Amino acid sequence: MSKFFSKLLVLLILLLAIYFSLTSGSYDISEKELFDLLFYNTGSEQAKLIIWEFRIPRLILAASVGGALSVAGYILQAMTRNPIADSGLLGVNSGAAFGSVFYYFLVGSYFSDATSAQSISLVLFGLIGAIIALMLNFFLSLNRFGVSMPRFILNGIGISTGFAALTTYFSLKINADDYSRVNNWLEGSISQANWQLVGQLLPWILVTLPLVFIFSKQLELLRYSDEQLQNIGFSSGRWRIAFIFVASILICASVVVAGNVTFVGLLVPHLTMKLVKRQSKWLLPFIFINGMSLVIFCDTFVKNAFAPNELPLNAMMGLLGIPYLILVFFNQNKKRKRAD
Repeated sequence: MSKFFSKLLVLLILLLAIYFSLTSGSYDISEKELFDLLFYNTGSEQAKLIIWEFRIPRLILAASVGGALSVAGYILQAMTRNPIADSGLLGVNSGAAFGSVFYYFLVGSYFSDATSAQSISLVLFGLIGAIIALMLNFFLSLNRFGVSMPRFILNGIGISTGFAALTTYFSLKINADDYSRVNNWLEGSISQANWQLVGQLLPWILVTLPLVFIFSKQLELLRYSDEQLQNIGFSSGRWRIAFIFVASILICASVVVAGNVTFVGLLVPHLTMKLVKRQSKWLLPFIFINGMSLVIFCDTFVKNAFAPNELPLNAMMGLLGIPYLILVFFNQNKKRKRAD
């Protein structure tokens, strides 16, 4: 596929996702009305309220979460040299969710009055939970040759289950008024999107994503074995810790606003590499954009499929992610048999 066509396709899919997200819902908005609202701020007061206070913040959150989780998933796949590595499979999502819920447990009713200090503290607690989960996984997966990748995946599933149990326990201990809202959040949802949540998420992404793009060559080097990297004088340990920290920030910031959304980091890098080569400078930007498109489309579906009721975002991601995970697994088995 030519570079021009692949760029055009990626942008077209994103534009379609944005269009359907802004126009579809219990209150339909025509193309002309949308154009007037966006560029001239003219239209009915009801339409202005729906677009500027509900749909645009939700669109920005969906796009940001999708892009952040996709890049984080690619980082984890590069570091672990495993094509099915994903934040949800390695325990990172569950660790971040536990840290966030534990913060709710400590401070009491969070949703009623969220200050900037609380928002930063919430992300930091989520970050600590994510790093603990990932470090625990690394420690349990060590053998005399380094980190065992099959064990890393299996341990991640177990750690994820353990943190999920702790999260459930502490969610039952929080303020009764907040429980239903927190439970909905844990299942993956951005139905409570507002400009305040946008302000909580975007600064973390704007700080970390440029670092990933700037040091993308170092990330690609982590795909080689530690022995090979030592021969060229590359400090794989330090870079691996740095990228773990960056990926954890992206995951935690997403978990704080959208809950435990899984499979995005698994699906998007795989699908993107069918459009562009791994060595291409466009790979990471395309992964980010395709992640935006995927979550926007999925959020639009869960919002409208059974309106006025709303499905959890993870329900839609599971419908897409589980079959794809099985397909990747069988493809990897076929490649191994051919190699043997």
